Formats: sequence, structure tokens, C-alpha cells
Amino acid sequence: MVYLITGKAGAGKTHYGNELAKELRAEGFNVRRFDGDVFRKQTNNTDFTDKGRISNLMNVAKLAQEYEARGDVVILSFIAPRKEWRDRMRAMWNESRVIYIPGGTLWDGTIYEKPTKDEN
Repeated sequence: MVYLITGKAGAGKTHYGNELAKELRAEGFNVRRFDGDVFRKQTNNTDFTDKGRISNLMNVAKLAQEYEARGDVVILSFIAPRKEWRDRMRAMWNESRVIYIPGGTLWDGTIYEKPTKDEN
């Protein structure tokens, strides 16, 4: 299972993901946790163009795919602003759920497509 926690910058995705990971670990699940800000630093991705964002999301989606195949629960907290991009990510996983955290802000020129009910 892969949980994709998404929303605008500063909405609380990281906090929610950390709390979800804590609860699932307490229930005995092996959890892998990836956060957008940390992942960008780890991979030295400073490209915030659409190309850079897609690359960042597809790289973490591939990691999630590998861990999910091993039986781990994977929790991702990433802005993932476009439905098309989220759909591409989710196509790589067997089972997933999108969790939208409202609030937050966006950088100038960034468009965020709020997840719809059909994404769950």
C-alpha cells in the first residue's frame, strides 16, 4: 500500500505523514517514509520546472513501487500538483490512496489541481 499525501506548501503534509507512519508502525507494519523536501535535498534536485518536478515525483514513485513490492507500507508527502502526474505515479503501484491536506500556499506560477473523489 502506498499513501500519497498531497497538498500545497505548508499545509501539514509532513506532519500528517509522520503521524500516520507512527501509528502504522505501532500496529506492526514495516513503513517506508519519503518527504518531498528531504527527498529533493537527498537527490540534489533543485529544478522546480515541470520537468524537474515530474522527475522528482517519478523517482520517488519508483522507490515506492520497489518497497511496496516487498510488502512495506509506503508514505509519501509531496506537493504533486497535477492530477496527471499523480495518476502516472499511482499507475506504478498495486494499491494506493491519495490523502489531500487543505491549506498552504503556492509559489507564483504554480497551479495545483486539487484531488477529486475519483482519485481515492
